[in-house]
Formats: sequence, structure tokens, C-alpha cells
Amino acid sequence: MKKLRTIWIQGIVFSLFPALCAWLGQSDVLGQLQEKQYIGAEIPVALVKECFALLGVILTFLLLTCPLIVAQLNERKYHLQRDRLIKNNKEILLKVLSNILHRERCDIDIRIFVPQNDIIHRVVRKIDKKQPLYFVIKNLEGLAEPGLTSDLKFEVYPGQQGLVGRCYQRHEILYDDDLERSNETEYNLNTYQINKTSDLRFILVCPILGFDGSIKAIVAFDSKTKMKVTEDNKKNLTNAVLNYTQELYELVPEFFK
Repeated sequence: MKKLRTIWIQGIVFSLFPALCAWLGQSDVLGQLQEKQYIGAEIPVALVKECFALLGVILTFLLLTCPLIVAQLNERKYHLQRDRLIKNNKEILLKVLSNILHRERCDIDIRIFVPQNDIIHRVVRKIDKKQPLYFVIKNLEGLAEPGLTSDLKFEVYPGQQGLVGRCYQRHEILYDDDLERSNETEYNLNTYQINKTSDLRFILVCPILGFDGSIKAIVAFDSKTKMKVTEDNKKNLTNAVLNYTQELYELVPEFFK
């Protein structure tokens, strides 16, 4: 609380000083004070006003612009560190999955699906609760290569499209290791969605649940390479994916908004 109060005080002071100097440099208040003899006649008011104006510019740069530049540089550094950590965590997961599936390497993209939440859809669904709810794809650097999947979305309620829609309605981890056969026939996909997912051979989806039990997002693990899930590896596979998904959600919750 004390730190928050200090930030507020610094913000007000750092904004007030440059503004006050700029005002003194532009207004005629110094001349009026001199006319009323609050300021000696020998003081060069015009020069003092110019000094205040210059000081306002300097203070604005030092107190406002410089901290902003430093904050942006620090934010960029944070994002670079975060992206490197996310990439490393994904590589660790892929090694774990490779061991579970007995493969030399698993080439998997991790995609996040979140509710379509632009203002138009929010207003429409506010007016009519029966309007379809869509989950839209987010291909994030370090997690997935967009490939054909850019701009992909699935209806999750009241209808269900794709394994994403089925996951939303069942609230559980689901997978399909035979997409080449099932993708066009079993998931109520339209032609656009089929074309966008035609090169996928494997997918596993994992829901992100809120405290109220509602689904906040769905994480999809897909591959263009065929992978076989068996009763022997299913439990270890789903546990690894669930742990990774929860850690990702806690590490970078902004990805799921």
C-alpha cells in the first residue's frame, strides 16, 4: 500500500512541475505580480518567462519522457525473457511427450482458443443469449506456427464444431489420433474449417476452467504427423498436457484473454 501511495505521489509531482513551469512561461501572471509590486521592477519578466518555458520542456523530458522510454525498454526485456521461457518450456514438454509416445521427436503446435469477445459479439450475446458463442484461435510466437489455421474459429455453444466445440461442452480433455479419417465427417465442420485443418493428423484439446467451473479458454495440441494414443500411454499423456496447460495459464494469463 505504501509503495502504491508513493507511485501516486511521484506521478502527480512529476506531472505538476513541468505543467507549472509551462504555465508560468506562457501566462502573464509574472507581469501582473510585477505591476502589483510583488516582484521587483528590476526583474526581467520576459527573460524569466522564457526560462520557465525552457525548464518546462527539460522537466517534461526528464520526468515524463525518460521514465516512459525506460519503462518501454524494460517491458521489451520482459517480453523477450518471457518468450524465451515459453519456448524452453515447450521444448521440455515435447521431450516428455516424445518419451511417452515412444517417438524420436514430436512436432506439435500449441494453439489457444478464446471466446470471441469483440464489442459486436458482446452486445449481440447480451441482447440474445441464444446467439452462437465462438472460440477463436490465437497462434502465439514460440508456441505455434500459424500454417493454414489463421483466423480459424469454432462454434462451441449452442452447437459444437470441431474437437474444440466438443471439449467446451464436455469440460474434459479430448483427443483424436486419426484426423485424416474423421476430420471431414465427425465434427460438424464447414468447408472453410475443413480446408484450414486438412493437413492435421493429430489433435488433443485441454480446457482451462475458471473458479466457477466455466471454460475460459481451450488449449489445442496438434500435429501434422500421425501419433497413436493407447491405453498404456493415455494417462501419462493427458497428465503431462494438463500440467503444462495449467502452468502456462498461470505464467502468462494475458495469453488467454
